[in-house]
Amino acid sequence: MTRQLSRLGLSPEQRESTEVLPGKSGAHLVGRVHNITATIPGRSSTGRVLLVAHTDSVATGPGASDDGLGVGSLLEIARALGDGPAPRNDVVLLFTDIEETAQLGARAAARDLAGTRRGPDVVVNLEARGTGGRAVMFETGPHSAALVAALGGAPPVATSLSDEIYRLLPNDTDFTRLRASGATGLNFAVIGGSARYHGPEDDLDHVDPGSLQDLGNTAISAVRALSATDLARVGKASEATWFNLGPVLVRYPAGAVLPLALIAVLALVAAAWYARRRGALNLRAAARAALSLPLPLLAAAALGWAAWQALLIVRPDYALFQMGDPYRSGPAVAGMLLLTAAVVWLWTVWVGRRAGAVETAAGTAAWATLLAVVAAVLLPGAAYVFTWTALGGAAGVALAARTAERSPWRTAALTASALPGVAVMAPLVALLFPTVGLASAAAPLALAALAAAVVLLPLTGRVAAVHLRRAVAAGTALALVGGALVGVNAAIDTPDAEHPRPVSLMYALDADHGKAVWASEDADPHPWVTHYTGNRRTDSLEEWSPALAAPPGGLLAGPAPVAQVSRPVVTPVSDTREGGRRTLRLSVRPEAGKPTLMALYVDTTATEVVGARVTGAPVGTGTLGGGTNRPAARWKWGILLVAPPSEGTEVTLTVRDTGRPVRLLAMTQDAGLPAAAVDRPRPDDLTWDPHAAGVSFASRLYKL
Repeated sequence: MTRQLSRLGLSPEQRESTEVLPGKSGAHLVGRVHNITATIPGRSSTGRVLLVAHTDSVATGPGASDDGLGVGSLLEIARALGDGPAPRNDVVLLFTDIEETAQLGARAAARDLAGTRRGPDVVVNLEARGTGGRAVMFETGPHSAALVAALGGAPPVATSLSDEIYRLLPNDTDFTRLRASGATGLNFAVIGGSARYHGPEDDLDHVDPGSLQDLGNTAISAVRALSATDLARVGKASEATWFNLGPVLVRYPAGAVLPLALIAVLALVAAAWYARRRGALNLRAAARAALSLPLPLLAAAALGWAAWQALLIVRPDYALFQMGDPYRSGPAVAGMLLLTAAVVWLWTVWVGRRAGAVETAAGTAAWATLLAVVAAVLLPGAAYVFTWTALGGAAGVALAARTAERSPWRTAALTASALPGVAVMAPLVALLFPTVGLASAAAPLALAALAAAVVLLPLTGRVAAVHLRRAVAAGTALALVGGALVGVNAAIDTPDAEHPRPVSLMYALDADHGKAVWASEDADPHPWVTHYTGNRRTDSLEEWSPALAAPPGGLLAGPAPVAQVSRPVVTPVSDTREGGRRTLRLSVRPEAGKPTLMALYVDTTATEVVGARVTGAPVGTGTLGGGTNRPAARWKWGILLVAPPSEGTEVTLTVRDTGRPVRLLAMTQDAGLPAAAVDRPRPDDLTWDPHAAGVSFASRLYKL
């Protein structure tokens, strides 16, 4: 990396440090971080624009998209900026290390950047949660009005609704750490093709070049805008609401959200009063339509859940895709949308016999208005979806009231009034499916049902004339076609070399006794897996290999040949006793190889851990708590050493001195399985489950 940056005429700086993250519901984390920075000086800087991507990947994946797309984009942006005039503000390229494990690299970078900050820091972070698709700007920091304004040159897929939802989720990226240190900014990712996320197929053969181009175009446009901005003004900007409307990114101040929602309330009340005065609105019929509207939304969500459960019965391997979305989901999505259309059509037929088009429009607008006000208070960034739907509905009620009941102008008025709602909801439905996957299709289907209800509103005044049997037959036909498409998805999306099925298989060595096992978490194992593990299950492997905690039902486990893998070595450096406490200075290192992870666990059934320290950690960060920090039967206190150096890490452990030996268990983790132990290569139509596959463990027990 430093060589590429030097070729671009930059002066890269590599900072190495030991980062420590205390654990509460998990083991403490320690990582040797190697971050790289390079600065393009600004001509009259008002702050820094930080362009961020991470250089590490998970053990099971090459990381071509996550985060090769980001790293490649940063290098090309650096080249493009270097070929032009100097930017106004400093542009800092930050390549972080160990993002995949609690963003340790970003934590170290945030501390370093805070110490050199002379003005505002604005981050442009590039991520990936898949191998294709459009660039999505899914999160901003504070003062979003100024940040979103920088996207006008090349708008990505963006909605303030995603910003609201992401803040409620436990997900983190490097931007999370930099934002916590006082920076603001924009967080980008591509999310299509999530079936290959964190897997062996996250390689150059499967990354969409168009996604790289789109991510790069979007990022450089934002960087150029921000690098030319007076960043001091960013800190004075307000928050905003934003969403895509075709190729345009619509945005307005967050201060307008609640007033617009209240205007929608007044508009609907005025429209209902006007329509009732003209004899076009029966309030009882409108209430009936409003009270029934949640039924098709709930039914659509229930059908989405049921369709996923049906797919799991036919294709249990779908549960192995960690984002809940297989490689090919187009027919299933189309089928679920047709099922939703069938439900909404049948509701339209039912309500059309009990209310006219104006009453149904008023009832639907009433729900949109209520949701607009609630969202404006609780989730302001999401309120626009309902506010513009409500305003369109109110306009439709007023315009339709001026026309005769059977007039085509009434249909035209209601059709036009549906356009705002469809314009804001349709892009969200399209975005939500790849975001949440088929496993959570209930969410986009409920929104799709609302959009369909708005679209079918103009028909409610005419379906009463349709023979009930014909109307029901049409809905049933839609449902049958939809269900068939869901079935077609299961039939055509069979595993092959381009679309392999995820499987779980791990290797674990008990270095004390010279025995090894194959282990798998698969509930419905493939024959290739059971060739190694057999069919017996156990929950006892955690006793000597804490990484192999058994899921419900136990782990598949079978004997394996002893093979060469990295092994842990714990060497006492000193051992002192004072005041009822015992302090052990330990050197923890790999005996051979380059493990991706080392771990040290304490048997807390006989020993109480008081605390620990890590040599080399920054001042104030090296002290770790005692007690327990992980859910386990025996090894309830642990510390994980990420990317451990070959020379080892010194850990000082303090325990209550009971006079009995302290039982420690040390473990290494290697990427990959030992080739010498694999007598049947993995078939081309299988790939690793990123959660529990394609890694090897070795453990040793120490009594000190």
